[in-house]
Amino acid sequence: MASALAAAAAATGQRRLLLLDGGPEWTLQALREALTALNNPDATRQPTWVSARIGDPRLPPHRACELLGGESSLLIYDAHSGLDADGLAAAAGTLRGGGLMILLTPPLATWSSADDPAAERIAVHPYRGADVGSRFIARLARLLRHCGAVGRCSEYPTPPTDATRHAAPAAGPANAPPCGADEAAAATPDQALAVSAVLELAGGRARRALVLTADRGRGKSAALGIAAGQLLAQGVAQILVTAPRREAADAVFRHAGAVAGSRHGLRFIAPDALLAERPPAVLLLVDEAAGIPAPLLERMLTHYGRIAFSTTVHGYEGAGRGFEVRFRGVLDSRAPGWRELQLKTPVRWAPDDPLERLINEALLLDAEPAGDTRAASACASEPEFALLNRDALAGDEPLLRQVFGLLVLGHYQTRPADLRHLLDGPNLSVAVLRAGETVLATALTAREGALEQALLAPIFEGRRRPRGHLLPQTLSAHGGLHEAPALTYARVVRIAVHPAARRRGLGTVLVQSLADAARTQGLDLIGASFGATPPLLRFWRRCGLHAVQLGTHRNAASGAHAAVVLGPLGESGRALCETAGRRLSMQLPVLLTGPLRMLAPEIVAEVLRDMPAPVHAAQETDRRELHAFAAAARTLEAALPALHRFLCSRLGPALAAGALGDGESIVLIVLVLQQHEAAAAAPALGLAGRRAATDALRRAVRRLLDTSS
Repeated sequence: MASALAAAAAATGQRRLLLLDGGPEWTLQALREALTALNNPDATRQPTWVSARIGDPRLPPHRACELLGGESSLLIYDAHSGLDADGLAAAAGTLRGGGLMILLTPPLATWSSADDPAAERIAVHPYRGADVGSRFIARLARLLRHCGAVGRCSEYPTPPTDATRHAAPAAGPANAPPCGADEAAAATPDQALAVSAVLELAGGRARRALVLTADRGRGKSAALGIAAGQLLAQGVAQILVTAPRREAADAVFRHAGAVAGSRHGLRFIAPDALLAERPPAVLLLVDEAAGIPAPLLERMLTHYGRIAFSTTVHGYEGAGRGFEVRFRGVLDSRAPGWRELQLKTPVRWAPDDPLERLINEALLLDAEPAGDTRAASACASEPEFALLNRDALAGDEPLLRQVFGLLVLGHYQTRPADLRHLLDGPNLSVAVLRAGETVLATALTAREGALEQALLAPIFEGRRRPRGHLLPQTLSAHGGLHEAPALTYARVVRIAVHPAARRRGLGTVLVQSLADAARTQGLDLIGASFGATPPLLRFWRRCGLHAVQLGTHRNAASGAHAAVVLGPLGESGRALCETAGRRLSMQLPVLLTGPLRMLAPEIVAEVLRDMPAPVHAAQETDRRELHAFAAAARTLEAALPALHRFLCSRLGPALAAGALGDGESIVLIVLVLQQHEAAAAAPALGLAGRRAATDALRRAVRRLLDTSS
């Protein structure tokens, strides 16, 4: 069967899958026989091994993402070493057209009950691998059993059904893609058009943007590389490349080098470093843009005049549809006239590739929520809240695709591993708001806390980090709340509302319904942790959750400071929320002059709105000094201590009451709480120098004095 599948793959330019299911030793022997049948003297079928037990060299399944950027014609994936969803997607994506993938699994009929080494990576404290669900693997086994594109050899064969009778597809018409073609030239008309568009962008006027979208294997990264190579050959230097990970951009550099003969003038820089350093560039290439948070992409648009974004529509590292929904408005405002191109023709394999269809279906890489028209129509009905039974969810493909499609749409880094966590995580639950059969909103929540007393001190001291308890660990180790891990939490891990159903309060309804369910279960608190932005902080406040912790370092992936928001579900939770809020109000004035000095003042203002109680009592003797500064009779330097005490006391309540304009609050935060020098801060404040900044501060202080009298 191996040789027949290989012949079919070679003849069509598509890829084929050979499934060997049985015990570890049986599948190993069957693999040896298959490799013997595939023996190729010119070594063009040197295998790529994804296994912890066989092959040389080999990568264990959880490290298979390291294969990205490479290619192979024979891929061996040993699921006896564990099934890592991210690794399976990444490894399959490296198999070029005409190639064969050999998948070794336990017997399909019993795979879901077999030990899976990868399950230990999903288990959270105090669970073990045996406590992890088997829904993901049971669903995968079902798909493999009924997929006509899979050639199957089993230790325990079953009679063929109509769906599996033609398991080993015959060779179809020759339709091979240009695998192994010249890396310096475009392989398809789609790719050639993309190269031309990038070149036009580089030579055109500033404030322009290009967006290339496609499924995996369509040559987006190669198009960026070919265009960059042509520009380098023309003497254009200062071309920057950024991506969520360095290896994601390997294809850009490989193709650029093939065109120009050198990569000099082409530089990779991580997104956070790019925005911190802001090196000059004629052109910025952003590969796999869906894996980078929209706020970072917006800052790139603000600073760089010519940017080409490339993103995968259905991929394991972010989704192009979500990128489009989240980022289209930003592009419209920051780069009017931006251009979009979609690459449809595969480059790595021939069209209608059966392995691509199978991987997309198994890992829901092509999952989409309900259509916009259907969702908008469903909004006319009163949505129903439901906590889904995950056994039923795993067997309901339309519902599962809607739920996961919404999560992909709503978060910039949803991956196949998240599908397995959703189905099998022992502390997770899935909730929806739906009208009839249409899912309008969904949330994934984790149950955390209730940790044993013996762990409280080690967590507080930073010596232990039990997996899967983000909120209680953060509140203890970073917030100084020793008893926090003893309480119980419902953490909202993901939440998404259908784009056609937004601005209707459904997100708030969903969170409040989750809080009611958690309260019924006897939990103490509901909370979330996320990259802080003003809109997100406002959303959680509308839901009744308030900021109680703010990270002092930017997250490397999101470029944002992590915020923790909490809402009490009972008296114990209320006491913790009050204590956490008081601690943050005392710590924030110090942090704003130190590690949070560069935090966006708009975020500071939103956090202060969550702390209406005075953090320090202003001294009455300060009043005369404050009025003197406001009347321009006292310098900023002389009045700064009194100003700082006054703002610590009154700014939060004033913001909560809506007594200050946005511009006034930002000036107060930047010049007093963060203590930026007026002359240096003036440009960012939109003011013409030190005097204008100081005058604006005096006006803001007068306003705050008036509201505080």
